[in-house]
Amino acid sequence: MNRAAAAIFLAVLCSACPKRIEFGPEGQLTDAEVVYQRVRRNQDNVVSLEGDAKLRVESPQQSGTIGMFLSVTRPALLHLETFDFFNRPLASLVADGTRFGLYQTETHTYYQGPASPQNVSRFLPVVLPGEELVAIMLGQVPLIPPERMTLELDTKEGVYVLTLHRGTARQVLQVHPKYLRVVKSQVHGVPGYDLAFDDFLERGNLIFPGKVELIAKQAGTKLQLRYQQIKLNGRPDLTLYELTPPEGAKVVEVDDSGRELPAGAPESPAPPVPGS
Repeated sequence: MNRAAAAIFLAVLCSACPKRIEFGPEGQLTDAEVVYQRVRRNQDNVVSLEGDAKLRVESPQQSGTIGMFLSVTRPALLHLETFDFFNRPLASLVADGTRFGLYQTETHTYYQGPASPQNVSRFLPVVLPGEELVAIMLGQVPLIPPERMTLELDTKEGVYVLTLHRGTARQVLQVHPKYLRVVKSQVHGVPGYDLAFDDFLERGNLIFPGKVELIAKQAGTKLQLRYQQIKLNGRPDLTLYELTPPEGAKVVEVDDSGRELPAGAPESPAPPVPGS
């Protein structure tokens, strides 16, 4: 066998071999409930983040990358600033769980109104509730409440596969065997989106993904957030969440659908909560 053939044979042979799996201090886990609880604990211990990131958007409407400064604190405090290629400010959005404010630099206009999913997602081509958006930015996966769950070990990919079932809904989680953090989440049976996490950082006893991806297949949209310099679980600067229009800005009131209201008109009431 010549050298080229031998190299090809070894490459094929190695590609078929299962990955060497490095488990955490507890060794290999075989109980689905234990893995589920470890995942919840490990992602819930990050409560705030502040720093810089790059946001990559791919959608039928637009594609491109912008710089961001962000400060997010659970459950729904949100401060986002976007910048162009030359680091010039484009817009800033603040939400406190009840109200939101959006300042657009080019038009010197400040939009304000209820912190509805349509309003807090104005930077994005997908609509997410504020609490869900904050959770995803903190590297967390919204989990369906399981009626039952199963656990497998995928030796080829080197991950646990934890599947949560609730009625017709199914959420398949690929879980890092050492960090016990979700690396991929896929939802089936109900409308939803997929999540992927990578480039994990170790910050003391915290494990945090440096890259977050959201894929909305039906909308043909992918968002990728790459963190650069960030601080986790620091004391939040609450002044970042103050809803104050910049001096001299034109102030526009919007309803919970993001529609502009006539000057002096009351906001439309929020839709009733089912069962209330």
